[in-house]
Amino acid sequence: MITRSPAFFALLAVLTLSSGGCNWFRRTPAPKPPPTPAPAPAPATSTPEPVPPAPAPSAPAPSPTPAAPQPSTPAPAVHPPKPKSEPAPVVATPPPPPPALGQILTPQQQAEFRRSYQQSAQFARQTLSRLSGRTLSRDQAETATRIRSFLSQADEAQSRDPAVAAQLARRAELLARDLLNSFP
Repeated sequence: MITRSPAFFALLAVLTLSSGGCNWFRRTPAPKPPPTPAPAPAPATSTPEPVPPAPAPSAPAPSPTPAAPQPSTPAPAVHPPKPKSEPAPVVATPPPPPPALGQILTPQQQAEFRRSYQQSAQFARQTLSRLSGRTLSRDQAETATRIRSFLSQADEAQSRDPAVAAQLARRAELLARDLLNSFP
């Protein structure tokens, strides 16, 4: 015996509506851009060669029934295919490298950033070496991993951008100070 409860009808309605797919959220394909026009062929400066007349068949094929005389119609003019003009080969030159985006620093600013980088990185490395023999908690180990990550990023950025390298080394130094303060 089938129960006619509202839950049964609700389930039946949901299954029926979902079986056809959802056209509501279906994407429509993006319109295709118009095709680019083919380059116009250069006008031919030479005159086309005359087409020789078609050779007559050597022996006419006998037809079983006599054909009615056909009115003579001029044969359509056959034009030889126009030679395709090939475009000149394009030599692809690599584009120049994009300009480096960043600050333009004076030599004094670069020296200050390098000095700051060296001091911060040295303190962070000394802290890590001091704590290498100690047992670290999970949070302390994560902090040490972050310090190493900031130091490696700072080392990579040192030659490209001294300001970024100094900032990364400073972050490593601050984390190292917090790590030192977490020990009793």
